[in-house]
Amino acid sequence: QMCIRDRYGLDQADMYVEAETEGGITRIMAVFANAARVPAQLGPVRSARSPFALLAQSLDAVYCHAGGSTAGLATVKNLGIHHIDGLVYDGSTFWRDANLKRTKGLEYSMMTSGDKLGARMKSTFGEGAGSGAGKTVQVFFSGAQTISFQYDAGTGLYTKYNGAVGKGSPHKTAGGKALTASNVLVLYDTKYAENAYTIGFNLKSGGGLLVSGGTSRPVSWSRSSSKLSITEKDGSPAKMATGKTYICLVSKGNEGNTKVG
Repeated sequence: QMCIRDRYGLDQADMYVEAETEGGITRIMAVFANAARVPAQLGPVRSARSPFALLAQSLDAVYCHAGGSTAGLATVKNLGIHHIDGLVYDGSTFWRDANLKRTKGLEYSMMTSGDKLGARMKSTFGEGAGSGAGKTVQVFFSGAQTISFQYDAGTGLYTKYNGAVGKGSPHKTAGGKALTASNVLVLYDTKYAENAYTIGFNLKSGGGLLVSGGTSRPVSWSRSSSKLSITEKDGSPAKMATGKTYICLVSKGNEGNTKVG
């Protein structure tokens, strides 16, 4: 997210969103198709604001910002979207432009780049390789529903099929577009009968399987009123590939019927 003046790299964005943020002043959210399209110098990176965070969620984007307003940071947290905060960084993703810092002020000096953002996204959100197979995954919900996913190494995406591996048909929209995701997350939980017709799940915590990048690995999950947390075996946040995640909520009794290949 950038200010309206003293901009670097803004002309190379794939999409722009401009909106009033305070006192009649506007800011611009520059949207890039991927990190490779971000130029060698992009900035100044400014604070998170709620409207931009909401739109970043809708665009399935990694939202990059430098701190934020109270409402903006709360929106980012409550949405649970992938984001990178320039004020909470590893020392290598962002830098301060000395000239802008001297002439415009500290808040107008934060810069980043495509290669630095790409490396940060890779280490933060994805490329956490598992030791298990993951080119295909088959999820058994019940005797009435089995779905599967097929990995494409070229795109890094899993295409969803209704039916077993090798036997199902692509799940497509009315417009003919197949459903795809960068991550397939299978969460196992205790189910119960809410009444004579509908099923409920405890949705407190449990184990799961993360399939991403052509590999798979076990993970743990927990849910509170404000957050769904996915963690690795060592308790650290699970590293998922950037992009969409397809979550399958499955009865613990069917865990043994999940198949990866």
